[in-house]
Amino acid sequence: MEIKKLCDSFFDFSQALVPYSDDSEVLKDLFSYLDMCFTLVSGAKGFAGEDFPSRDEAGCTRGLSVSSTDLSELLTSGRLERRSDGITEEAGEQLDNARYHIESRRMRGLKRDFVSRFDIVCLKFGLSELEKFALLLALSVEYDRKYEAIYTYLHNNSGDYYPTKWLTIKLYEYLYGSAGDYASLLNGSSPLCRFLCDREQKRRDRGESAQRLTLSPRAAAYILGRNETDTSLKEYCRIYPVFDPGEFVPVRENKTAFIKGIFLGKAFKPGMRFAFNIHGPSGIGRKYTANIAVCGMGLRLLDVDLYKLICFGYDNIRQSIDRIYTETVLLGAIPAFTVDAELTESDGEGGTRRSPLADKVRRTAEYISAVFGFFFWMTPEKDDTFVGMDITFMSAELPMLTANERRLFWDRYLPDCEDNGIFSNQYILTPAGIAKSARSAADIAATENTEMTRDVIVRSVRQQSVNQLGTYATKINAVFTWDDLVISDDQKRKMKMICDQVKYRGVVNEDWGFRRKSPYGRGLCALFYGSPGTGKTMAVQVMANELGLDLYRIDLSQLSSKYIGETQKNISNLFNKAKNINAMLFFDEADSMFAKRTEVKDTNDRYANADTAFLLQKLEDYEGITILATNYVNNIDDAFKRRIKFFINFVFPTPDVRLMLWKKILPDDALVDEQIDFEFFAEHFELSGSNIKEILTNAAYLAAAEGGGIRNSHIIEAVKLNFSKYGKILTDSDFGYLGI
Repeated sequence: MEIKKLCDSFFDFSQALVPYSDDSEVLKDLFSYLDMCFTLVSGAKGFAGEDFPSRDEAGCTRGLSVSSTDLSELLTSGRLERRSDGITEEAGEQLDNARYHIESRRMRGLKRDFVSRFDIVCLKFGLSELEKFALLLALSVEYDRKYEAIYTYLHNNSGDYYPTKWLTIKLYEYLYGSAGDYASLLNGSSPLCRFLCDREQKRRDRGESAQRLTLSPRAAAYILGRNETDTSLKEYCRIYPVFDPGEFVPVRENKTAFIKGIFLGKAFKPGMRFAFNIHGPSGIGRKYTANIAVCGMGLRLLDVDLYKLICFGYDNIRQSIDRIYTETVLLGAIPAFTVDAELTESDGEGGTRRSPLADKVRRTAEYISAVFGFFFWMTPEKDDTFVGMDITFMSAELPMLTANERRLFWDRYLPDCEDNGIFSNQYILTPAGIAKSARSAADIAATENTEMTRDVIVRSVRQQSVNQLGTYATKINAVFTWDDLVISDDQKRKMKMICDQVKYRGVVNEDWGFRRKSPYGRGLCALFYGSPGTGKTMAVQVMANELGLDLYRIDLSQLSSKYIGETQKNISNLFNKAKNINAMLFFDEADSMFAKRTEVKDTNDRYANADTAFLLQKLEDYEGITILATNYVNNIDDAFKRRIKFFINFVFPTPDVRLMLWKKILPDDALVDEQIDFEFFAEHFELSGSNIKEILTNAAYLAAAEGGGIRNSHIIEAVKLNFSKYGKILTDSDFGYLGI
């Protein structure tokens, strides 16, 4: 049989002018071409006339079950060395005709905007002609298992049913004359080996050329038309869906436009190595903003949790990053590496140093910058990982949402809620925090079979605000309301003014433009001062309850440290963590931390003053609500007073207020055996609210021990006990007619 007739049996050359329209047509021709190559190899020793085998004789239609004897004789290294001329000129021409047929249909398909997945992979990874041939060999085993038998025979029945690097090079040389520079294919540094093939464990008894070319499941699935993401990445990668730009909530538009402009200008520039650091607390919208930028180009965002990645072990990190690169290329995605772990640690002497984790992050970042031309780098604070590296680096901070911007997210997640305006002003939440609160509210309402009320949403917000302050603070269960608080009308009016500044700060700061006049110091700080037991702590709880905020009492002992610099570090950690929770910070006994700065007489004075100044700076930068309480207002530094918006003096109650306290503190369910003369006790004994509460509680225990109800005599005994604590002894005569 003539060789032309053999080759014509593989292709209908009359279709050379018909463009490809789908991947199945391309793959059919590519593997017909590969079958043709194997047929030429199998019949290479009989090119003349009758000795050339027919297609059936070569076994193509029966799965290419070629003779092991012929192939072993033909393809052993010694045989190929002796047969240096390769295939005949006539066979080479027919092979060229087959390639021309495929190229003709490919180019015509390109004019109709069709590019096969096989060609996309070759183009995006910059494969050479040898690597394209190797890719086809590796793909063949995934396309049709008949090729496993062929490779087994070609390897002298060694059990290698995948193509090896050696076989690939020898076949290419035999068919095309020269394989060119194949060093990168042998040493595994070629794009094909790094990004498209699985890296098998090397065997000690086999050389590099004997390593198999095994196409990764991800690459094979893509070329064969299956959109399957790499399952090996699911532990630390998340792919974001493609959104229409109009679906995004329009927030931080100036910042978003800046990031988008940098992305468009740098991401597609040849030879560019660019890292864009978007920093801000977790949930602030770093990936949301980056996703807006990439979706505008029809791309996707691939989020990589770098902390999880590096925990897999450094030996595997590079392979994992190569797989991530493959995923971004096949998906049309831009990577965003998120590093939310703490990268510094204490040096034991009050200072800080980079942690071993930070060094590992830096080594990983060096490899990332060598692989990716452009990538996002997400961190809580501005990062210095890339300082000193040969890469262009730029950063942008995402500020907390304004009240009006928070309103947009509340409206998106709870479109039918009438209180969204109140929530957006009261709760300083991140976009992620608002979304979680909305989902949690829906779960609560469904579980309790109730409506989506304001109370349900407030409870859901509080559930999101877990104690992230660690040992620095203790959460106080704020249960008191305005009805429980007995203070003067002036004190209550000032407290309600504080609450109003929280409720309506969106209107004043943003709608009325006051925010532009106050670029910093937008937090709210109030000082409650007065004698012990006058209701300062209760007042703080009432405000927290009114505003639906969690209340945290700051443990000042955990902030102070004898080591130089450690106190400032603790203060910084406290306010950084407080940024991302919806809470009111309560500094009780504040004079111990906010005391007046002293004249510098020694090193201790200098560092103590520095700590006070640093606390002053952090207090001014903090945009949340801070309440200070002290019994000694004159000890507070004047610099703090200037930054405190409200001063409320809690004084000893007047007789009228004390009478209200006596009556309100006594529970309605308490057993009383006689009428209590509250007017007498209120008029004759100057007591604070906490003293009255203590007296009534002790009187109740005295009555219970006697098996009856509370009497005036029980209260007299409890009053005597209370005054004795302060060194004042009362007699029966001090109680007038009740003491008789």
